[in-house]
This record gives sequence, structure tokens and C-alpha cells, in this order.
Amino acid sequence: MTDYLELAKSIVNKAWTNDTEIEVMITDGTETEIRVNKGEVEQLSQSGSRGMGVRAIQNGKQGYAYTSDFSEESIEQTWRTAVELAQVATEDEFRKLPEPEPIADEDLEIYDPDFMSVPVEDKVAVAMNVENAAMAFDERIFMTQRTTYGDYAQHTYLANSKGFEGSYGSTGAYAFLSALAKDEAGGMVAGTHFGVSTSFASLDGEAIGKRAAEKAVSLLGGEPVPTQKTTVVLDHIVGAQILAALSQALSASNWQRSRSFLMGRMGEEVGSAMVTLMDNGRLKGGFASAPFDGEGVPTKATRLIDEGVLQNLTYDSYTAAKEGKISTGNAGRNGHRSLPSLSPTNFYMQAGNKSPEEIIKDVDEGFYVLSVMTTGGIDPVTGECSMSANGVWIKDGEFTQTVGGVAIATTLNDFLMNVSDVGNDLMQIPFFGAIGVPTLRVDNVTVSGT
Repeated sequence: MTDYLELAKSIVNKAWTNDTEIEVMITDGTETEIRVNKGEVEQLSQSGSRGMGVRAIQNGKQGYAYTSDFSEESIEQTWRTAVELAQVATEDEFRKLPEPEPIADEDLEIYDPDFMSVPVEDKVAVAMNVENAAMAFDERIFMTQRTTYGDYAQHTYLANSKGFEGSYGSTGAYAFLSALAKDEAGGMVAGTHFGVSTSFASLDGEAIGKRAAEKAVSLLGGEPVPTQKTTVVLDHIVGAQILAALSQALSASNWQRSRSFLMGRMGEEVGSAMVTLMDNGRLKGGFASAPFDGEGVPTKATRLIDEGVLQNLTYDSYTAAKEGKISTGNAGRNGHRSLPSLSPTNFYMQAGNKSPEEIIKDVDEGFYVLSVMTTGGIDPVTGECSMSANGVWIKDGEFTQTVGGVAIATTLNDFLMNVSDVGNDLMQIPFFGAIGVPTLRVDNVTVSGT
């Protein structure tokens, strides 16, 4: 069996020179995707892949080449191509490999050693459980869409001419579906839910299917409410879409291009005391956790907004060098085919103490938002936020009527300032790395209806 870390190091040793830095990434993994429909396996694919990417930096000029052919000829051609491309690239004084730092020896709980031995029949059973749980929930659920199970197991190896060398394994499984419900009047709605885990055994297919069906049924018969400013309570997937935009607004790359509504407000109060936003690449069991980032910098837990006060941004080595800062370990990479670029890891709102039920019970009047379409968009540059929405009206802490055909609008600035309660039910959603969001209560949001 090939020792891929040793291979990466040997390529570095062949390719680097006094004026050319070299980095080699090798990935080796397998993927599974299963889609079921009406109790039948509609699609089943399993694939293995491996590849190598070589980055060369020569006096701030960068070249990159990759291959999946591990023959000696192909490997040599790949690193020579990277070096040749660097010679003709545009110079950027801030483009360089990071200095090596020690990597903490810590179990991040991102690799399940039993993953590779899980029979494909068990994986199919998870997908079937998702669909069956949705269909059995209520007679008004008449079909499902996109019932999918997927997983991956991957090893990553990285070495560079600065002396860094490291490797790690990661596994992940996910499942999701949309459940469709129909009422007596013929109205149809969809409810979507999913789950993710770094361990196969922890993925609960029945709970995923049941929750999707529960959402769908609760949205039947929705009617608009009068236009007003009110409290909204956001379901996880809704809140995650807003947090994804906030992760972009808290990126040093976007600040350096003047593309964030938070520009110039470092150290200021930008949210309520309930708002603590983290980017934590070392979160145990995090779907985007790793011991080091895509260029070998140790991942970190970075407090971006602390109890409403803007404290930091996410940085990779390039954006950090431009400001004389330290990288936060946020160089993301989509396998061996891509260069490292600044991206979130596990970006999340720190959980509170209340259950979702307790949050809803405290609402005198408001709107529990279960699904949205970002028709107006969520813009991390201007801060504008407008979405068509469906959900359930809350009156005196109880659900009353179903709401549909409305829009909710706020700004990201007002969203942060008006977060008044945060649930204890933090959920990971694989957007832009992994967005972690609990149930959120936000006041003074415009609901546009009749």
C-alpha cells in the first residue's frame, strides 16, 4: 500500500528550489450516494477517487496543476507544469506558503474507523427509513422527493517545502428528503429536513423523515396575515441561510474588497448580547472540522462576534499577510483539484439555554417560519434580507393558524441587533462548510401579507 504522505514529501523534495516553494496535496477516498423512491432504489452509486495537486510559488507568482494518474511520468509532469505556470503568473507579494506551526494531537471525532465496513444494505436501509417515516407520519403525505442518503470516507495528505507534513482521515454521512402533503382542497406543500453526522451509527433516518413530514403537514392551508412588524421564530434551515450570508460578511477577503455591511465596525456592538458567532475548525464531531486547513495551518476556534461585539474576521494566510494578521486556519479546499481559498469551517451561533418549545411559549404574538425562498435575496454586502415565507402563527405562546403567501424582510444589521432568544438545539447544516444554527427568535421583523 502506498504511503501517500511519503510520496507527497518526495515530490516536494524533487520540485522545490531556493526560489520556488512547493506544496503537494494528495486525497484518497470513497463516496456513496443512494436515492430511493416509493420503496425502490432509484439510484445507487459508489466511487473511489484519488488525486494529487501541486502548488508552486515563485517570488509571489503562483502555479497549480493536478492529476489522478500516479505514474512516475504523470507525477513529474504535474509538478513541472505547476512550476512552469508559476513562472508566467502575475506576481503578488502576499502570496507565499505559511510558516509551519505545531498541530495539536487531539481527537476531533471526525473519523469513524468502522465506516468502511458498513454494508451497502445498511445504507440503503437508512434511505428507506427516511422515506417510510415520512410516508407513515400522516395520511396527507402523498409522496416524497429527492430521498437521498450519501456518505464519504477520505484521507488527506499535505506536505510543503517549508517543512510541514501532516495527514488525517474524515468520514461523513447525510440524508435528506422533501415530503409533499396535500389537503382536501388540493393545496400542496413541501417540508424539507435532513441530518448529518461524522458517524454512520449516529444518523437517524426515521427522525429525518418524520420531521420533514411534520413540517409539510403543518404548512397545509396557509393564508396571508396582515402586514406588520412582529416577532419571528426561525427554524434551523431558515436561520442557516441567514448565517451563511453572515459568514461571508465576516470574511477578511470580502472586507479587503469592501464587500461587507459590517465594514469599519471592528470592536463595536453589532448585535444583541444573545449573539455570539463562532468559526471553529476544531469543533469535536464538526462536519467541517480538521486538524489543519488546506495549506497546513492549524485550525482554530475563532470568536467573531462575542455577545454582540464584533471581535474578529476569518483569515487564510494570504488575507492575513495583507493586513499583518495571523491566519485563523480558514484556507478551505475542495479536494486536490482546487487551490486553497478563504472559507468558513464550522460557522455557528452559540447555543442558548432554552428549548424551542420554551422560546415559542414566550412569544405573545409572532410568526414561526418553517420554510423560505430567498426571492429578494440575502446580501452580505448591503445587508438587505428579504424572503418569501411559510409557517405558523403564534398567539399567546400557542400555534394558531397556518401562514403562507407572505414575505419577511429585515436587514442583517437589524437581524443581529434584534436576536432576543437562542435555542439549545444547535444543528449542523452543510452550507459553506457547515453552518450551525439553533432555533432563533428575532424581534421587529416586517411580515408583508395582506
